Amino acid sequence: MENKTSPNAPFKLPVNLMVQNLLLSSLGMCKFAMLHEKHLLSNAIRQFKLFDVKHMDEFIEKIRASRTGQTLQLTLKDEILIYTAMDITCKAYLTELGDELQQVNNESLKSGSTSFAEIRNTLMKGCQFVMEGMKETLMAYPEFEDRVDILENYILV
Repeated sequence: MENKTSPNAPFKLPVNLMVQNLLLSSLGMCKFAMLHEKHLLSNAIRQFKLFDVKHMDEFIEKIRASRTGQTLQLTLKDEILIYTAMDITCKAYLTELGDELQQVNNESLKSGSTSFAEIRNTLMKGCQFVMEGMKETLMAYPEFEDRVDILENYILV
């Protein structure tokens, strides 16, 4: 996710299977959290207007339609969506939402060789790694810095 000019210029994201899975998993967890309207994360998402659902749905379709080897052109709004989704994902896994997601997926996990804990840990490490890189690259943009401030100082689990 690189961009050396302005927030209006496209940020480039090379697509591979790992990138697709991390993005779709993070965005999916956010949708799962939003379904739980009484949960503190869902309340925070609404209170701080963290997601434009239409933009999120369009972005999910963009990721699903992308192919390995392709380079996506992202906006600053897309980058903020990605960062927010990854932050909320990590926080959700640390709450009872993570436990509930595990229960929802128990049947499909029984037939596989990977445990829910392994999947969760891989996703959280991936999110944290990407978020660190995004902060290094994007903190010069006030809109991004404002979002990081909200996520780090007002949405706690």
